[in-house]
Amino acid sequence: MFGKLSSIAVLAACVTSAVSEETEFKLFAYGKLASSGLQLFYGDGQAYVGGTPSYVKESVNISLVMADGGDKFVAKANTTASAWSTDPTMYVDLTEGATNPIGFTQDNETLPSGASSVGFGLYGGWAFHKNDDADIEMKFLATPTNETGVYLVKWNAASTKVSDAIPISLRTQAPVALDDK
Repeated sequence: MFGKLSSIAVLAACVTSAVSEETEFKLFAYGKLASSGLQLFYGDGQAYVGGTPSYVKESVNISLVMADGGDKFVAKANTTASAWSTDPTMYVDLTEGATNPIGFTQDNETLPSGASSVGFGLYGGWAFHKNDDADIEMKFLATPTNETGVYLVKWNAASTKVSDAIPISLRTQAPVALDDK
């Protein structure tokens, strides 16, 4: 199995993203969630899937674009958001052992210690982050909020099992609507 994973990592590292910098795309969470294909949203500077909890002050339906040569995900509001003055950049916390929420930062804000906003990409529609060692990683987790079907998205830098979290993949592929015939 290690040989297959190594081959995939090498292949992924050699392939350029199929999405150009100007193309907007949405991300959807797939995994053992109550419902797969939950859309990614912005809520008070953090990433959620399935919507945002009612307690967030700013909830925005977003699309993303590739920026800075294709290694940053920048959020674009799909609606008119009152406080949305600039398009924030997504980041993950790479601190060893950390399992922290995926966040968004404005250009004038300093990233949290250990966080990185570069290294993002898409491989066949699958979102990934490439670390400093050029390893392709997909360490996304969904943590339930107090609202049904709404999850906070986290980055599992530790690559360990987290008791209240569900491993997910983020894809550009929207879920298929099923007919109730």
